[in-house]
Amino acid sequence: MANDLIEALRAGDLARVRLAIRSDPQAAPRPRAICEAGGLAFQPAIELLVKHGADLNAAWRGYRPLHNLIQSGKPSPERLRCLEWMLEHGADPEQTGAWPPARAVILAAFAGQPDYVKRLRKPGDAFAAAALADQKLVQAALRKRPDFARARDSGSLTALQCAAGSRMPGPLHEIARLLIDAGADIHAKTRSWSQDIDAVYLAASAKNAALFGLLLDRGADATQALTPALWNGSEELAGMALAHGAVPDGALAGGQPLLNNLIRWGQFRPALWLLRQGASPNLADQRGWTAVHQAASRGNERMLRALLEAGGDLTRRDHEGCLPRDRATRHSLLAIMATTESPAQLCN
Repeated sequence: MANDLIEALRAGDLARVRLAIRSDPQAAPRPRAICEAGGLAFQPAIELLVKHGADLNAAWRGYRPLHNLIQSGKPSPERLRCLEWMLEHGADPEQTGAWPPARAVILAAFAGQPDYVKRLRKPGDAFAAAALADQKLVQAALRKRPDFARARDSGSLTALQCAAGSRMPGPLHEIARLLIDAGADIHAKTRSWSQDIDAVYLAASAKNAALFGLLLDRGADATQALTPALWNGSEELAGMALAHGAVPDGALAGGQPLLNNLIRWGQFRPALWLLRQGASPNLADQRGWTAVHQAASRGNERMLRALLEAGGDLTRRDHEGCLPRDRATRHSLLAIMATTESPAQLCN
């Protein structure tokens, strides 16, 4: 049974792994098993799976074993030995994986793990150089190939995006400046899971304030930049976006007004921050839900009180005709709304 094998891998029990493979020999070559073992850096199990037909370059939901190993843990001695074994036995670091799709060395830079980078970097790799703040190599690449600033790596990332998403030490903002001056498109998009992302998104994910600010200075959409800034919990970056003219009510996430989306997913601290910056509690999403509907549904008293204090309208109905109180999940929320509503509102 495939699930028995996955459970045995997660338990770190090699004897159970052997038993699961004997019980279902077809489970071993399936991509999910080798990717799971890679993420766990469970080297004895990886060796056993490979012996029974598993492919070290198999992909499961966009991830490969090598990429899973890099993203799933810091480079302990055991993880480094496992990575080296995989490389020696056919894992190809040039294949792309993860989200956004990237080569292993770029992913290691995005994870901010120099020990992985050291084992994966190859001489002359200009895209890796951008992610590692290697200014001399980036300059050499631009001299050799004038279109490098707008080119894409095999995983579809631009050099600017490689620099923006990196968590490696060094003046990455200077690499970004160099690339932008050479014609890099700060608005270029790359597919990551179910959305298109850009350099601003990646800089916000890496919480690189210098690079984030440079992109805003060079014309990145400040309103759009609010979304990744707040979703990554950085009020500093969000404040920079506001200073560059961001409009809180213009920011969207998941097709919803940003405030509504943050509340929907329980991100109350950034939602409260955005509300204090003037975001409207009464903008409706595609279902007709306002932020007040969302807060009532989520059951958060502090969020609901803040929305009402900011002018949240309890008389707004969604597309199913429901008021916020109809969406309340706790009696305490009904009490809060009852003390706020006027008699006329209570009759609606």
